Amino acid sequence: MDYTVQMHELEGGAFQISPKYRSSSSSSSNGVAAAAARRQGQQQRVHHIVPWTTVYQCHKSRVKEVEVCQSEPTMFWSAGEDGIIRQYDLRVPDQKAYGSPNVLINLTAAGPHQQLVECKGVDVNHLQPHLMAVACGDPYVRVFDRRKLATSRPGGRPSQPLLQLTCPHLPLLLKAGINRRAHTTHVSFSNRGDKLVTSYHGDHAYIFDVTGAAEGAPIALCGQQQQQRSRSGSRSPRFPINDQQVRSGNIGLPSGDQITQITAADKTLDQGAADLAAICNLPETAEASKVSGNNALFEQRYSAAVADFTAAIAAAPCAAGLYAQRALAYLNRGWEGDAAYALRDCDMALDLVGQQPGAAAAAAEQQARLRQVHALKQLGQCQVSIGV
Repeated sequence: MDYTVQMHELEGGAFQISPKYRSSSSSSSNGVAAAAARRQGQQQRVHHIVPWTTVYQCHKSRVKEVEVCQSEPTMFWSAGEDGIIRQYDLRVPDQKAYGSPNVLINLTAAGPHQQLVECKGVDVNHLQPHLMAVACGDPYVRVFDRRKLATSRPGGRPSQPLLQLTCPHLPLLLKAGINRRAHTTHVSFSNRGDKLVTSYHGDHAYIFDVTGAAEGAPIALCGQQQQQRSRSGSRSPRFPINDQQVRSGNIGLPSGDQITQITAADKTLDQGAADLAAICNLPETAEASKVSGNNALFEQRYSAAVADFTAAIAAAPCAAGLYAQRALAYLNRGWEGDAAYALRDCDMALDLVGQQPGAAAAAAEQQARLRQVHALKQLGQCQVSIGV
């Protein structure tokens, strides 16, 4: 792995298939002759091939991946840790130096503070070749529309992605300073082009659904989602500390008495799985999945509980208690990212509680707030959890 991209061209007739020889059992002499012919054929199959090599010295850092596309046989792309995706067209000259005008994607100043974002991998959607995904040196996978890009020389403006995808817990941990190493290592489109598989350094592999990319509204994260909910009059989610606190390093922690109170409240999470999802008129399928999920929680089969409550929510998406119960299953399972999913479920439960007055809704609100504090603690948002 170095700073160069090398293209090797072989002559069309370089490889020849020698005839196969079959020994005959009718005569030993024929067998000896066949063996000699076989040895002679093996010697004839040895070819000394010297490929024609073209070296492209366009990157200033390590080249991590080279990508091709079957529908465009004269073109290929390279991803480098210098934050640049290069596009090579075999029909165009002047592409071998760093200053060549073949920069397709520029991420040299794409970070939140205009810092370099390394390119760790690249992939082209073979069913929709205009879509290109880039695995980056931060928690995000960026998807670009090549129809909206033009090649240029280095030093231009950062390229704007069509989509910027990540799993929800990584930006939170990054802001809290808990995990600064999380970055994507590889990205690949599925055969049908509707899914994007991404692996992370020190984390799981995730699948993102990119069906209808650029048709729906973008997913709001952190401050954006907070502003949207404040405009609609609903509760603001307990998302992380603000950017000013992060820049100044003034991230306060709760006092000893507050930590004791939070710890004591957390212990109630393990006191069985209370039936908080008993909201009136649950569909029969949702009730069955809810009961199965509660049993799985009691038996400490947390992955099964997550699956059961997910099925129940699909049948009754407005039942606040189901979200609170799935948050409990996430928190007890404790996989990477489960705390962020639990926090999302708690926010959803609190949003629904106002629309469902009654004792069951009040109990769901109490448990959702308690689990919200627990999730925020796991995400390193202790300062935020004090105000819950």
